Amino acid sequence: MCGRFTLAEEADAVAAAFAADIDPIRDIHRPRYNVAPTDEVPVVIAVPGGRRAGPMRWGLLPHWARDARVGARMINARSETVATRSAYRESFLVRRCLVPADGFYEWEARSTGKQPYWIHQPGRSLFGMAGIWSFWTPPGGDRIATFSILTRSAPPSIQWLHDRVPVILPVPTWDDWLARCTPASVLNEILAAGDSPGLQLYPVSRAVNRAGHDEPGCVERVELTDQAG
Repeated sequence: MCGRFTLAEEADAVAAAFAADIDPIRDIHRPRYNVAPTDEVPVVIAVPGGRRAGPMRWGLLPHWARDARVGARMINARSETVATRSAYRESFLVRRCLVPADGFYEWEARSTGKQPYWIHQPGRSLFGMAGIWSFWTPPGGDRIATFSILTRSAPPSIQWLHDRVPVILPVPTWDDWLARCTPASVLNEILAAGDSPGLQLYPVSRAVNRAGHDEPGCVERVELTDQAG
């Protein structure tokens, strides 16, 4: 499960890391320290001549969804079953994306409440989470682009906190992942080989528990004084 994540870099950093055109987000993106479901964030797709980062809403809405509330239940898709689930299969086959991030959150139950941890790579470097996307048109409205993040089993170092993590794709797999024509067999190989390289974590402020709290302090380390429970 990935229920919150961070993208604390400016648009130019996204452009450099993903070799992507950022014109669609250049004037609207700001660093994010607590991205929550249904938020709009930069997502990278393949376009003629390269890659483009554009805004998408987190929580996949298949074209046949009757209500936007469906998206809040479809923020993640299990990599093991994404090719067979009816809600995700079409997007998996023809509309894949990379979701830029520099970390994500998971929670531990403690005696005084839920304690968030920020999980990231050494150096807080940007990485690309495997995603799928879709267009959805509300009744009488303009179509919007929405996405889900693919997840996998957590590595041993994270399993005490949560059993799932986002699929983080190595850079050499990005072109094949984004290409519309990549066979399903190759996509499954990419997902099976996806790793969670060198993930580190530490506890952060419980202010993160509030979806509207989106400040640099969200990713600052705190010392724990209560007991796990």
